[in-house]
Amino acid sequence: MNEEVETTKSGLTLTDATHFGRLFVKYGGIFIVVLIVGRIFLRSAIAFWKAVNPPPPPPPTVGFGLLPAISFPYQVSEDQPQSYRLETASGTTPNYGDRAKVFLMLRSTPNLLADQKAREVAATYNFVFEPEVVGSNIYRWQKSQPLETKLEMNIFNSNFEIKSNYLSKPELLVNNELPDDFEAVRLVKDFLKNSDLLPPDIGTASGEIVYLKSLGGEVLPAVSYSDADFLQIDLNRTPIDNLHRMYGPEGYKGSVHAIISGSLNGSDSIVEMEFSYQEVDYQQMETYPIRSSQEALRELQNGQGYVTDFDSENEVIIRRVSLGYYQSDKEQDYLQPVYVFEGDNEFIGYVPAVSAKYIQTQE
Repeated sequence: MNEEVETTKSGLTLTDATHFGRLFVKYGGIFIVVLIVGRIFLRSAIAFWKAVNPPPPPPPTVGFGLLPAISFPYQVSEDQPQSYRLETASGTTPNYGDRAKVFLMLRSTPNLLADQKAREVAATYNFVFEPEVVGSNIYRWQKSQPLETKLEMNIFNSNFEIKSNYLSKPELLVNNELPDDFEAVRLVKDFLKNSDLLPPDIGTASGEIVYLKSLGGEVLPAVSYSDADFLQIDLNRTPIDNLHRMYGPEGYKGSVHAIISGSLNGSDSIVEMEFSYQEVDYQQMETYPIRSSQEALRELQNGQGYVTDFDSENEVIIRRVSLGYYQSDKEQDYLQPVYVFEGDNEFIGYVPAVSAKYIQTQE
């Protein structure tokens, strides 16, 4: 009998089960909370570590191999300033990282239909007489109304230049109703669109306007729109990544450069135009290592860059340094980045941005 009572007392009672159940719930809940909090903390710690110590990016692709050197116009040392002084807002040059994009450009090729297309473009602009052949691929047309005007076109790439005698026509300064900036840009785009020559990457450009005043048979910048006799419109490709704008041998001059008179109507109001364009294949892109902006500044100071026409004393003060892209007025194989140095007295200087290690050596 005593053995039976002791056996019953040594078993798990309801009270004991309840007690252990409560302990399990209590410490189990604490364990789950610790797991959740620990997981959050661990993930935060890992994220912080990655932010502080990010993994190195993959190396530049350099898929085009060695690049040809950028072909700047020929320049002698006398065409460059003797010294430079850096006075940017930050007091130094900006950092643009260790790489930049390079794009393939498409060269023009002879085409059996080139002659026909060139004549159709000329006819769109009312040049209807037989052209004069002035080179293996250059045609020249002329017309006398409403101004004496000449059109020269490269029939293979459709690049052209229109020049007129508008500066010798003082009557153009009478009843001069210039369009506003937006209308002027639209007029130039429509001029190219009518001959199917408006490229997509220029069709979306906003354009840059300069007000011009006629003085002594030449045009100079006007003080304001109300003082202007003509409008100058420059259209360039949209900036790469909406950050890096295009530059050319003449600085801000666009692939499309036009002058508009307010005394003529429609397409006749465009009294001068230059269209110099080479297609970029934006799908064919590689990345290349670039030198630092400090290194580029030293090269400029050593006379190893290119400067556009400028009116300056012996010393140039540099106010701004940026990364842009250079497009030549001659055909090139790649659209390459350059460091752009801008300063007082309309100074603009270029230094190739791609590291010299990836540029073909010139013979």
